[in-house]
Amino acid sequence: MGSRMTGEGAEKVYDAAQKWVDCALRTDGSLFTPGEAIWTPGNLSVLHEKFLDKPDETKRDFLVKLQEQLSGSPPEVYQLMGEVLYAHYLIQDLTIGTKQNRIQAVLGWSSTAVSIPQPLVAGLQGRFVNTSAGQTYIPYQVGTLIETVEQWKELEPAKRDQLLLDPWAYKEFIFTRHFNSKLLVNNQDTGNLEKHLLLHIVHPDRFEAMLRDDKESLVKAKAFRCFVTEQAEDTDRKIKQIRGELEKRLGKAFSFYEDAIRQYWKGNPWDIFVALANVYVDSGRLEIEENKYKFEIADKLNAVRDAVHLNSDNWREVLMVALKSANGNPIDWRVHDNFSTWCGDKSGLDISVLEKIWAQDKSPVAERIHTFNSILPQSVIRGAGTRMNVMSVLLMGLDLSNYPPFRYRMLNDLYRWTGYESPKSDADEASLYEHSLSFFDRLIEEAASRGVTLRHRLDAQGVAWSVFQGVVLDNSLYVTPPPPVPRDPWSKENVDKLAKDLMWEPSDVQSIISGLEDKGQVIFQGPRGTGKTFVAKRIGEWAKEHRGDYKIVQFHPSYSYEDFVEGYRPTLSGNQAGFELRDGPLKEIADKADKKSDAKFILVIDEINRTNVSKVMGELYFLLEYREDKAPLLYSKEDFNLPKNLWFIGTMNTTDRSIALVDAALRRRFYFYDFFPDKPPIEGLLRKWLEKNDPDNIGIADLVDRANKELRDRHLSIGPSHFMKKEKLTEDKVRFIWERAVFPYIEGQLFDDDGKLEQFRFEKLKPILEGKNIASAPGSSEQDNGSNQKNGQC
Repeated sequence: MGSRMTGEGAEKVYDAAQKWVDCALRTDGSLFTPGEAIWTPGNLSVLHEKFLDKPDETKRDFLVKLQEQLSGSPPEVYQLMGEVLYAHYLIQDLTIGTKQNRIQAVLGWSSTAVSIPQPLVAGLQGRFVNTSAGQTYIPYQVGTLIETVEQWKELEPAKRDQLLLDPWAYKEFIFTRHFNSKLLVNNQDTGNLEKHLLLHIVHPDRFEAMLRDDKESLVKAKAFRCFVTEQAEDTDRKIKQIRGELEKRLGKAFSFYEDAIRQYWKGNPWDIFVALANVYVDSGRLEIEENKYKFEIADKLNAVRDAVHLNSDNWREVLMVALKSANGNPIDWRVHDNFSTWCGDKSGLDISVLEKIWAQDKSPVAERIHTFNSILPQSVIRGAGTRMNVMSVLLMGLDLSNYPPFRYRMLNDLYRWTGYESPKSDADEASLYEHSLSFFDRLIEEAASRGVTLRHRLDAQGVAWSVFQGVVLDNSLYVTPPPPVPRDPWSKENVDKLAKDLMWEPSDVQSIISGLEDKGQVIFQGPRGTGKTFVAKRIGEWAKEHRGDYKIVQFHPSYSYEDFVEGYRPTLSGNQAGFELRDGPLKEIADKADKKSDAKFILVIDEINRTNVSKVMGELYFLLEYREDKAPLLYSKEDFNLPKNLWFIGTMNTTDRSIALVDAALRRRFYFYDFFPDKPPIEGLLRKWLEKNDPDNIGIADLVDRANKELRDRHLSIGPSHFMKKEKLTEDKVRFIWERAVFPYIEGQLFDDDGKLEQFRFEKLKPILEGKNIASAPGSSEQDNGSNQKNGQC
């Protein structure tokens, strides 16, 4: 039995591998032209010089770069590179057509015509190891193979024969070679993939057709630890013991990737996939990084659709604008220009075809695809997967939520990764697309069963693409997920980070968190400009970054229960007016919190004292204090409770005279935190911010300190946020802020004291910006004693 694979033309692969060993490792012969000397040290040296010593690190296609690198090579070097690629592709999980076309392309650059012999073509059908995700590193992988054979040729013939007979000695040779430093990326050996492939194709009965990460996962699996009875440090020796024990029990040959065995060392791939997808959903990255630009493209396509339906003369120009915005993603950049050129040609795409694709009827999507496919020339775009890619972009203009873009390679990898059945090898464009839609539907179901909500196929496609792009596939059927986001956003480490962001002391942040954990609701009170709303939002954003969410509402005199909790809203159905009961922001975020009890959700109520709070809150006054209980809502009559993981942060401007309306019932249910410039954490905040971000303008802190001292009323104080700007402040900008924001505020408080108001004119306080002593300035409460300002004091 052993590690040799069976089925799917495996024997033809091993026959081809043996031919490669005979011609490349035993002799200097040739795979494609037997009797000729191709795998010679001299040819390898030229190939090394052309390919390895002059690396092309641009992001262009591998074959495009390779053709430039090999330019001017003798015919035997072109042939050698073709045979190198053949060996590289022997057991990789690419289609036989893709492998053959790439190899034949390289052979076609030579002045001497050479083709892959037909018996060897069959050897390319091996699909033992999924390495398609590793195509980015193909130069390093192929380079490893070239250098390995180069160093092999330096061995004495007797030593070579020994290594071909002794698998473990051969492995030692493979993994102790000194490779060219150009094969290292970020100090990582990117040729490791190639080394493990070389183990299997040379010694298929001893080494598994697996890559390093899978091997390590296998030997670490608890289910198989008892099978490793002999002490061994080497992973392959451990796997040999595991295979031997399993063969005794099963009595047959097997693959470690069979579902019945794979489950013991891989786990459920959907668990992993949904966990990774959840990172993008919870962080908000799905909406920002994926959905947003697709809706923008869909809007442009909708404009094209409207132009088509109106039979406008400019529909083609509008289409060109939409296609340009789709270049690179979602349309593969390598086919975009050909497709756009064809669409822009009056003899190419016809308006009647677009009318059929975008018809507002119930025509099956497959029918629409067949219509377009029938008129798109193969000379413009070849390959069912690539053709479907460009067709799917047009379908975005029909219904983006149901018909998201299609990417062939991404989906094929994810089918294998999750164990989802792959489409048939001869599937046409429509079949490929419908198969992808069924996969997205399955993903939505799998996510829902694990508490993750994907609203539609577009969400499913977005997280699939994000996972595919954003994590490092380990070149197998498995992916190592990133470290989980900490469940507790308020750990000491996280509190310290948030405090650093706010330039507060950690104890001040912790005090607020403790108040929220105890009562579930707090109020920030203080004069304007002290950062109350900013800090409340930042705490909400911090909760969102750690799997929760937040919402902000602003109370005002006309705000009502119907706005906040639930109420009837006018609707129009056809020509019939009516009313519909709709949830307010409170019910919406409470529903989210109820569904995800292990995360924190925060409702920020800005200016909480600017309305009749008891009237807006209604029965919630009771629920704020008794989170375990339920109360019937006014309109829906449904029993409602406030989840414990839903916190409230209110902000209150203490200069607002409506503060007197805040009743004792509200005060009893909230903890209050002061935001005053003469008290931590706001005291000295502007100075710290300027010292870090704009040290040349530290005088602004002196100016604000002096003004606050003269105001002599902490409720009238000037907050630091007026001057905490991203851009560097000039004197003109400081003057503008003072005269247009700060002084009108002071004027509103001192409207009946013109004499005192004059002290706060910018020209009166301007010398402070220049560091001058103005203790004896008109209206000052102190006498000049000749001292200089220090830390805001005169």
